[in-house]
Amino acid sequence: MDDRGKKSPPSGSEEEIAEKRREQRYTVPDACQEHIKLQVKSGNEFVPALLGNFSRNGILFESPVPFRQGEHTECIVSISFMPTREISFGIEVRYCYADHGSHITGAAVDTISDENWFDVFVDAHDFIVLRQCSR
Repeated sequence: MDDRGKKSPPSGSEEEIAEKRREQRYTVPDACQEHIKLQVKSGNEFVPALLGNFSRNGILFESPVPFRQGEHTECIVSISFMPTREISFGIEVRYCYADHGSHITGAAVDTISDENWFDVFVDAHDFIVLRQCSR
């Protein structure tokens, strides 16, 4: 089988990968996972996923199901103390690889339902990380 057209996941340390990005990535520490919920559409249903990090243009998450490179799908993010607000956005999968029974997926964000809510989400993320998870 010819693998020349396949893209591999980013290599190098997290710091080296982050240096290649043009915008800030917001990491979601393990202690904060209970406050920030991500669901990703797989087929006709949404599956829960763990949000690793995000930016206005990209997302990294861990899910129980794999996604194909180039696949377009939808995501929904919600925050525990803002239960009536969800941020929905479309992604294009850049890479996905198996890791200890789950799948790590990196994707580009193609559409955000409401650009202003992305900014609110960033502010809420900062609040959660700085106030709730640093205990």
